Amino acid sequence: MRTPTLLAAATFVSLVTGCTDQGTPVSDDPEDSMFVEDSKADDFLSVSASEYLLEGSSTVVLDASFATKTAAERMAEAKKLVGYKQIAIAWFITQYLVDKEDDAANAGFGGLGGMAKAGAYEDLEIRERADMLTFDFKFRQIAAGGKNLMQKLPLRTVGANRVFDLEIGKPTNEELAQLETNAEWYRNAPWDGWNPAAVAADKKEKIAFAIKREKVSTDGFFDMERLTADGKLDIDVYFGYDYHADYHIKHSQKFFTWLKSEGFETPVRSWDDLTATSGAFSRTVKADGRDVKVEVRMYFGKPGASTDPDTDAGGIRLEELALNSLKTRDVIIYSGHSGPFYGFALANWKKTSEGDLDDAEIRVAELPRDRYQVVLAEGCDTYQIGTAFKENPNKMGRNVDVITTTSFSDASSPAAVEQMVQALLARDSTQRLRPQPVSGLLTRMDSNSWSFNTLYGMHGIDDNPKLVPFTKRANFGKACTANADCGGPGNLCVGSGSAKKCTAACATTGESGCGTGYTCKPVASTSSSTIYGRACARN
Repeated sequence: MRTPTLLAAATFVSLVTGCTDQGTPVSDDPEDSMFVEDSKADDFLSVSASEYLLEGSSTVVLDASFATKTAAERMAEAKKLVGYKQIAIAWFITQYLVDKEDDAANAGFGGLGGMAKAGAYEDLEIRERADMLTFDFKFRQIAAGGKNLMQKLPLRTVGANRVFDLEIGKPTNEELAQLETNAEWYRNAPWDGWNPAAVAADKKEKIAFAIKREKVSTDGFFDMERLTADGKLDIDVYFGYDYHADYHIKHSQKFFTWLKSEGFETPVRSWDDLTATSGAFSRTVKADGRDVKVEVRMYFGKPGASTDPDTDAGGIRLEELALNSLKTRDVIIYSGHSGPFYGFALANWKKTSEGDLDDAEIRVAELPRDRYQVVLAEGCDTYQIGTAFKENPNKMGRNVDVITTTSFSDASSPAAVEQMVQALLARDSTQRLRPQPVSGLLTRMDSNSWSFNTLYGMHGIDDNPKLVPFTKRANFGKACTANADCGGPGNLCVGSGSAKKCTAACATTGESGCGTGYTCKPVASTSSSTIYGRACARN
């Protein structure tokens, strides 16, 4: 497990697409496409994760000195404490749901492959009791987990609700206010490895959580049109420090070799010569008839270099580099240790307190306001970091897609990093970019897990293009004989009845992204009788 320490991880659909294995271009779209009735496509859908709505009631108690304050002052203090209590509820829900390693002190507590979504909560109906110090409130939070999470929970029925009981901790008001980075209250015993069975009764309380599925998100494409609009695609990759087997070294070496095999020009002759100032690996691809320069930069803790992970100076340097990447790059990829509220572990936390970039820092990092960015947070239990990016004041829920996990990640290879880069550069046999639905990438990442059930998901999917980027909408409905008659990659010539008409690939059946008069439907190759994707069909 990758821990020193919520996409909508909703439901994702896995389609049989024209993708080939990692390291090769995607296949060309078939020339013998035809639309398929929706009822015939059910077996090609795969749900990997869901989001759940959790609701319940709790209380906060003001310090006795507030008994003489005004009603407005008491309510203001109560609202502040409720905010702290919401963080605590999210922490303890996560401690229950999250997978544990066998040697964890709380290994027998929960472990259901889920997490609460930090920051995704509402407090409702805050009411003062007669004692003027106790305030009751109702809360609503979001969690993510497998599609069978509710089957794993010890649920009972209360009215129309399905409910489970959970004992959460009761930190003091003073503790709840301790949220300084790296010194947060929840990093201390008994809260850090929460196990209610080992805690005295006065330090815990039981809450009944009503649970139901949240609204399901639908598939989409990375917005490659925006990512490549300036003629360049910038990708910065970080391999976080690893104490197991120096994977930050081994994976960076493998990634160096992989980039060369993918046709990238290297900034230095060998990995041994690579430093934080070496510059970018580069190659050129075609996108919608234009040349696009792809630049990939790689950073990791290198002993004896300016990024030495065992030193304060190296940790500071790594964090400076990461913050600059977040400020200036299109795509930021992190692969390494992480965990609930923990963020990116860039340096050796056993030897330096520097070089960590946690959720709280990401919430206030200098991100570009109007620039669309894509982030991969590939580590254990990174689900909560998605909200941190989306709540950054320069993003406010827009212009950022974040891929995270709700369980362990695979520390043994850089496969997820390579899959991410390849998904962004998916292309046809003539090396033209042919964007693919995000679900295909998520499904491949899920398959990296060999001994646990990692559920990858993408935050921000709802406003992503549902129609393949670079679509030539003006050609919709035009008579055709081949895909080339309809535009570039993703623009398709599809048979319907006795005629073949121009259309384009789309992401999810029934989505309105196709435009007025069209519906997204499955398409198949007539020669292979295989559904390979979806396209816009005239209603």
